Amino acid sequence: MKIIKYIAIVLLLSSAMTSCLEETPYGTYSNKTFYKTEADAESALMYAYVPLNYIEYCGRFLFYLGDVPTNQYKSYGKADESPLFQWDVQPTSDEVLYFFKTAYIGLARANSVVDNVEKMTDISESARNRILGEAHFLRAFNHFMLVINFGSVPIRSHTVESVSDSYADFAPISEVWSFIISELETAIDLLPVQKRQGRADKVAAQALMSRVYLYLASSKASGAPGYEWVSDAEKMYENAASYADAVLNGQSTYMLDPDLGNIYDVEHQADGTEHIFITSMNREASGMEGTYSQLPQLFCIQTSDYVYISKSLKPTPGGEVMKVLNDPTTYQVMRVDNEFRDTYEEDDLRKQLMVTVIYNSEGQEIARYDPSNLTSSDNLVNKFFYPFCRKYTDPYSNSNRTSANVYLIRMGEVALNYAEAAGPTEEGYKWVNEVRKRAGLQELPKGLGVEEFREAVIQERIKELAFEGHGLYDLRRLKRVDEEHITNKNFQPKYAYFYPAPQRESDLNPQQ
Repeated sequence: MKIIKYIAIVLLLSSAMTSCLEETPYGTYSNKTFYKTEADAESALMYAYVPLNYIEYCGRFLFYLGDVPTNQYKSYGKADESPLFQWDVQPTSDEVLYFFKTAYIGLARANSVVDNVEKMTDISESARNRILGEAHFLRAFNHFMLVINFGSVPIRSHTVESVSDSYADFAPISEVWSFIISELETAIDLLPVQKRQGRADKVAAQALMSRVYLYLASSKASGAPGYEWVSDAEKMYENAASYADAVLNGQSTYMLDPDLGNIYDVEHQADGTEHIFITSMNREASGMEGTYSQLPQLFCIQTSDYVYISKSLKPTPGGEVMKVLNDPTTYQVMRVDNEFRDTYEEDDLRKQLMVTVIYNSEGQEIARYDPSNLTSSDNLVNKFFYPFCRKYTDPYSNSNRTSANVYLIRMGEVALNYAEAAGPTEEGYKWVNEVRKRAGLQELPKGLGVEEFREAVIQERIKELAFEGHGLYDLRRLKRVDEEHITNKNFQPKYAYFYPAPQRESDLNPQQ
């Protein structure tokens, strides 16, 4: 990767100059001089987590690459923040380039931790295991993000020490997935169960492993391109169910939050039971976006004043209201397709996560969503032409700096991973019905066949995980990236199942 190559060049030039001048450098750090204490190792690990928050990665571009190309969003003929609204993606697209590059920045930092903490002597065994376990998890997570987006990619398992090291073959997809599984097995062995916002633990590794095996199983079963090599879909389903079961029944720290609203309450992110792995952006942080979040601004309609919504998912006349964020400036770029909202049952509480009414500070209704609002002469009403998503709100934001975070892994997903993998068993029914019950829905009918049941779970997953970065990847593994399932965009099949690797990376890497 180019950034890695630059780092390698700088290190080599620094070494050459030091040799020529015959001086001992003071006040500088390298991998050889930095890793001395447990605090050093902890600092390096935190540095490896940071790229997850970057807007070019999970902080924003995950939504562009993972959800925008699906029926969840629609352009409505407006100018688009991302050309992916119209399936306009090329090897030179910014979203492709920066997502790819940022994943490898994260990998370079995680590799540094693995390669150096293993050799440290001034560190307790428990700290060494935990830090290494988190680093192995990050290596798996970053490779997972790469393979589901790009397919064949270079595997990075060691620190780049020279310019020649920066060149690497694009490994077969099968090898990338094998590496991910191996890294997660190591992480599971090393990590304790320890919930901390922005950090991974044993449960996070088990949960990601369930997603990995479900992706492989369903890709093979559906005939998705690139997965012909998977030998036994049923074994993959069994593995997915086993790892999901370990999360659902093998610990007591995490559980399905019975209150749907709590999942998206900014004050419940750190101490709530639902979130297994979540980013750590904070409204009190300084610096650039990524230390803090601006996700509410992306989703909320754009007015000249504060936007108030019902605090409850079951709004009542005169009920309590809250601000989407404590700032009147929004961007209105993540525009929910009103027809996607219409696919939810009327009694489904998750339908209320797409806002159709806004209020003033006194709780009086001032506007109601309607597609025809697009042509209204009223400067407030004409912004409310789509039902906007309220999964990312922070009524206590520090002006435009919010603590709304990205839900990378949560219990609702794991429950549905288990149900889809296990099929119509007693436990399979139990977990999909737990998710439905929380949403205010009746249980699925008994007696469904395997395919009928899995299809019901998949439809549940679409509704449960909407706007959380899963949409396109689920369509890919189910071999549904086509005009039948993407109906509101100018669908282009060329990069349906794998985005192109960035042109700059191909140009710079002679082994590509």
